Amino acid sequence: MNKNIFLACDVSDQNEILNLLDLIHQDIDGIKIGLQYITQRTLEDIKELKKYKKPIFYDGKFFDIKNTLISAIKSLEPLGVSYATVHLLNGINSLKAANDVAKKININLLGVSILTSFTDKDLISLGFKDSVEEQVLRLIKIAMEANLYGVICSPLEIKMIKKISPNLKCFTPGIRMDNNKHDQKRTMKPSEAIKAGSDCLIIGRPITEGDPKKNIQKIISSIK
Repeated sequence: MNKNIFLACDVSDQNEILNLLDLIHQDIDGIKIGLQYITQRTLEDIKELKKYKKPIFYDGKFFDIKNTLISAIKSLEPLGVSYATVHLLNGINSLKAANDVAKKININLLGVSILTSFTDKDLISLGFKDSVEEQVLRLIKIAMEANLYGVICSPLEIKMIKKISPNLKCFTPGIRMDNNKHDQKRTMKPSEAIKAGSDCLIIGRPITEGDPKKNIQKIISSIK
């Protein structure tokens, strides 16, 4: 069973992330850097992560007008990252333009659907009329039309997405080994997510809290 685990490096200290990666880089398949890291670190800090020879996933979750969105994607070129995220709520025209730019600089664009911390109730409170599943389906159709490489979705929506778009890659946060969901609400265990069709597991706290080496080995053992 293909594990394809990206470590979610939700830290801001460079030494902390390097120590973590020194310990488990051979057990993971990619490095995801999120807002906590990218808002604190320099271009050279991000480039330093390339020494581990793993694809780097820049999780900036860009959401802005088309011109700004395109400029943001262009600004990633010096970093040499392999993946970047944009919100699917940017809309079809902006996503198509951003994807065209991303392809020219060898970045695979991933569209964020609905955050895994959201429930139907949360969407209603924000003025959405659809359920999470209905809204994800609506956004996935936009991702397909924009010809994005993949989407960020909870494991619960994978089967629905693969049914309508088998080639769209599903990158899935919300991976938990036990009932401690933290602030996540739509979750699955690693083996369940892979069986559902996940192409990439994005895992942070279940690895980093406690003993990272033991945690990652436990996760890998669970999906062999």
